[in-house]
Amino acid sequence: MGTQPVGLRDVSQGRLPSRLRLLAPLRYLAIRSDEKSVYDYYVPLGVGIAAWALYWIVKPQPQLFGDAGLLRFTRDLLIMAVPFMIGALAAVSMGSPGAHMDSRPRGAALSLDGRALTLRQFVCYLLGYLSFVGLVTLGSVVAAALLHDSVLSWTEDMPRLALAIRVTGTLALSLLISALTITVFWALYFLTDIINRPE
Repeated sequence: MGTQPVGLRDVSQGRLPSRLRLLAPLRYLAIRSDEKSVYDYYVPLGVGIAAWALYWIVKPQPQLFGDAGLLRFTRDLLIMAVPFMIGALAAVSMGSPGAHMDSRPRGAALSLDGRALTLRQFVCYLLGYLSFVGLVTLGSVVAAALLHDSVLSWTEDMPRLALAIRVTGTLALSLLISALTITVFWALYFLTDIINRPE
């Protein structure tokens, strides 16, 4: 009996074409709800740009690198948070079935590919997205710290390029942290209010 090799392409689900399996947690963004898109895109974008602008306005600017830098505090926080979110995802997805978790949420219409989601399905997508964004942010922070000295030496004679890299890097970091933070607050709202609404 032969088996087919499994690649990194996912099978088609619903109306969407095949996609990379490793990007599956981003399907959370495709979930439709009355107010969810506001907290997926608009609020994180606004908060991220505001925080980025504040970083450039404040004098002296907060330190990014080193023991007292923002990147170290971000890294330390994510080293604790990401495994917790992955553990929570495993607990929810593999937890024993229950009438409440496998029912549709009260007062919140959530759908993906035209199909209504149960509480368990939505929470799995939510925790998967949080874990994904947390890992991307952690990887970006570690890469920035590791490449800092090299980039400084490469751009020593090109101050405009160094400034462009700093501006772009701080904006990307601000947007990633904003998306992660706002989604955590959205998750707290959902898990404390929506998921516990009476039948």
